[in-house]
Amino acid sequence: MKHEMITFDTIVALSTPMGRGALAVIRVSGEAAFASILPYFKSLSGRTPQDDLIKEGKVISEGELRDKKRQFGIIANENRIIDEVILSSYPAPHSYTGEDVLEISCHCNPFIIREIIQLILRTARIARPGEFTRRAFYNNRIDLTRAEAVGDLLNARTEHSHRAALSQLEGSLYKKIALLLEELTSYRIELELEIDFSEQDLPVLDRKKMQQNLQRLRQELEQLLASGKEGLIIREGLKVSLIGAPNVGKSSLFNYLLETERAIVTPLPGTTRDYLEESLSINGYLVRLYDTAGLRDSAEEIEAIGIARTNELIEQADRIIYMEDGEQQGIDYEKQGLVGEYSRLIRVLNKADILSEEKIDEYRREGFIIISAKTGRGVEDLKRELIVELELKSARIEDGILSNMRQIEAVENCLKSIENALRSLEENLGYEFTAFDLKEASSALEEIIGKITTEDMLNRIFASFCIGK
Repeated sequence: MKHEMITFDTIVALSTPMGRGALAVIRVSGEAAFASILPYFKSLSGRTPQDDLIKEGKVISEGELRDKKRQFGIIANENRIIDEVILSSYPAPHSYTGEDVLEISCHCNPFIIREIIQLILRTARIARPGEFTRRAFYNNRIDLTRAEAVGDLLNARTEHSHRAALSQLEGSLYKKIALLLEELTSYRIELELEIDFSEQDLPVLDRKKMQQNLQRLRQELEQLLASGKEGLIIREGLKVSLIGAPNVGKSSLFNYLLETERAIVTPLPGTTRDYLEESLSINGYLVRLYDTAGLRDSAEEIEAIGIARTNELIEQADRIIYMEDGEQQGIDYEKQGLVGEYSRLIRVLNKADILSEEKIDEYRREGFIIISAKTGRGVEDLKRELIVELELKSARIEDGILSNMRQIEAVENCLKSIENALRSLEENLGYEFTAFDLKEASSALEEIIGKITTEDMLNRIFASFCIGK
C-alpha cells in the first residue's frame, strides 16, 4: 500500500559527525522546522564591519525563509551570539523527508552544535535513528529498497559495495520488482476473469500458456534469488578462511595480504590458538579474512578449542584457502569435511622460495596455486582466484540485485507461492487456488519495496541508521 502524507512532530539531529572541523550540518524536519530557529536568527546581507552584529541583523519571517532558499546570518540567545550560520530551507513536499526541512550549516565545534540544538529543542525533539529516512518512506519520497540503500551507501567500504548501494538507491531493484509485480498482476487478472465470467462468451483460459508463463517467471525469480548471495558478499564482504596444518605459513600470508604484522609468526607449531579476523579490499571487493588455528589432533585444551572454531569458520566461509608447504603431510580432506567442497576450496602451496622446482611442478599439476608468503610470489594470482566469480558477475550490479536477508527471504517466499500455483494447475485443483497462490506471491514481492510492511520490520531496518539520517 502507498502511505498517505503523514504529519509528524518536529525532529532535529546533527547530520555530520561530531568533532572539531570546518562545518557541521544540523537537520530539522517537521511542521515547525522553520519556526523553530526564527526567534534566534537574524539575517545579514554580508559580512559587516559593525561590532554589534545583533543590531545589524534583520529579523525575518517564515515566509521569507521559505522563499529565499539560503539565508546568511547569526544565531543568538539573549543577545549572546552563538555562531554565524547559513540556513538552507526545503519546503514540503520537495525535501528529503517530504516535510519542511531546514539545514543549519555552522562551525563544527561541539559547544556550538549543542547550543544551537538546545534552542531548537524548545519546539522539537531529538530524532531517533534513521527517522529522517523513515519519514521519507512514509511520505512516499522513496520505497523501502531505496531506504535500505541509504544505509548501505553510508556503510559502503569498497568500490563495489558503493556501486551496489548507489544502483539500488537509483531504483534498479525497485524497477525489477515492479516489473515482476506487473507480470503477476496480469496473470491474476486472467485467472479472475475466468473464475468470475466463466459463463460469459469470453475466450477460454489457455492453461498450458499460463503454466509456461509461470515457469518463465519462476526462472526469473531464481536468477534474482541467485543474485542475493553475491549481493550479501558485496555488502558484507567475502568470507575467506585460511586453513591448513600448523606452521605451513597461514599467518605469514595473512600478514602479507594485510601489509602489516597483524598475526604472530614463529617457528613453533600451534602459535595461533584462536582465529584472527581482518578486512581488506581486493580490486574493489571487501574481503573478510580469517587466520585460523592449524588443523591437527591436539590434547592441549586451548588449542583444541581454537581448532573447533576453525571448523566452524570452514562451514561459514565463502572461499577456503587450504595451504600446504610441500614438507609436511597435508590434512585429511574427509576427516575435515572438505570432500565435495572444491567449489569453495583454493589449494595453495606456500614456501615456493625454498622448495625445489620439481616439488613445485608436482603441486602445480595437482591444481595448486604456487606462492611464497615471504617474497610475495604468486600472491596476485591467489587474489585473482579469490574474486574471479565476483568479477564475472559484477556487471549485474546495475541490473538490480538483492542485498540483504529480508529481501532474499521475501523472494524465497514468492518462489514457494509460484511453485504452489504451478502445482495447482498441474493437479487441476481449480483456478481459485492458483489465483490465491499468485496473490501470495505478489504479497511477498510487495514486502520488498514496502507496499506491505509491519512496524516491527521497519524498526529493525531503521535502527541501524545513524540518528541524523
